[in-house]
Amino acid sequence: DHRDLHSFPTRRSSDLTLEYTFGAEDPLADYTVVMTIDSTEYVVNNNIISGDAAPYIDSAWRTMVPIRALMEAFDAEVVWDENDPSVVTINFDGDTQIVMNVGETGYTINGVEGDMDTVPVNNNGRVYVPIRFVAEGSGFHVLPLYYDAGLTASVVFQR
Repeated sequence: DHRDLHSFPTRRSSDLTLEYTFGAEDPLADYTVVMTIDSTEYVVNNNIISGDAAPYIDSAWRTMVPIRALMEAFDAEVVWDENDPSVVTINFDGDTQIVMNVGETGYTINGVEGDMDTVPVNNNGRVYVPIRFVAEGSGFHVLPLYYDAGLTASVVFQR
């Protein structure tokens, strides 16, 4: 059973109105996070949370999200290596570890190496990652939602 439509209150700033609406939410999911491109507000388990970094689409047409904001919403630990701040380690559920390097396509999930088709970046002190690799590597279902023009509007993460 999936709900066909789920809406959240409209938020208004001086020149922008956002309506958080998405479909196919799994009512049995333990976690649900919705991130909207270019918005610093996220919907975490039906609550609107204000962050300080917004997801965006990179030049390779990949959705890039601020990794700390997303993974901490899922109760994961995000660790930066003090000796090498380009290394990002995500520990999730006690049995999943993802390691990525800013500027590199290679990554590991529980020691198994893989390659992405775009790279994590450091943008104004926030590390952004191509989210499909991290989310699916952590066992999340990723559902992109599109504008009429076919561009990604929001991304729903559920587990």
